[in-house]
Amino acid sequence: MKKYDIGRTWIAYDAIGPGTGRPVVFLHGATVDHVSMKNTFEPYFPGRNGGHRRIYPDFPGHGASGRQLTRASMTALLEDVETFLRGNFSTPPALVGYSLGGFVALKLAEKIRFPSLFLIAPPVCTDKRRITRPAERTIISDELTRAQEKTADTRYLALAAKRTPQTLKRYKAGVPDGFSPGKFAYQTMLYRNAAAENIRIKPARIRSRTTFLVGQQDTLTGYRDQFRLSSRLRNSEYHSFYDCGHFLPHECGQFEALFRDWLRLENSSRTA
Repeated sequence: MKKYDIGRTWIAYDAIGPGTGRPVVFLHGATVDHVSMKNTFEPYFPGRNGGHRRIYPDFPGHGASGRQLTRASMTALLEDVETFLRGNFSTPPALVGYSLGGFVALKLAEKIRFPSLFLIAPPVCTDKRRITRPAERTIISDELTRAQEKTADTRYLALAAKRTPQTLKRYKAGVPDGFSPGKFAYQTMLYRNAAAENIRIKPARIRSRTTFLVGQQDTLTGYRDQFRLSSRLRNSEYHSFYDCGHFLPHECGQFEALFRDWLRLENSSRTA
């Protein structure tokens, strides 16, 4: 992996594809790292789509990036990711953001006009108490054996609506191995401070084209808030799926087709 010095610390990232290719940056979710995004999206870039430059960064305090406890806040994380993007691209890239990464993409779009955003289950504020959630979650399918349930972590069991051997395998492929006290301390402080900050999205400032994918069984970020936000954006589309929870890349059967369609539109908008 490469490292980009942002002054106070560094952001580690992986870059795949030709240096002259159209850039797409993938922003991961909370507590994981860039591997979760890389495992999901790299299979979608063979052949003619290989002309893209795919950049997979780790947020500060995640993966191989540096961590500085004095900057364990959402305000600081947004500043650091903005520094990374402005320092690496002469023109804004397209962004793909999952969960926390989707929130970061939306918030930075208030300042930077990205050509397009592909947002997967993004929260609309950083205070979880203010998120509109489903009244109760419906498990659409649960095919795990007792042995598989024992190897699945509580986060997966709490947020997946389709709990199958296949979704569990894909989920575990993106979860970091081992335990790091330093990362745990940073992330705990980050999310505690994020709730206190309660940063919200300001739709009037966003001019990027946006695509939302949300699950109606998502008890972490909900789906109604995203619909209200989407309806206030100038160029936006919204897709919700009754039979999905928070892990849309693993649960949604239409995920690949929707991403490829977004990528096709992203390509055509740049060549128009």
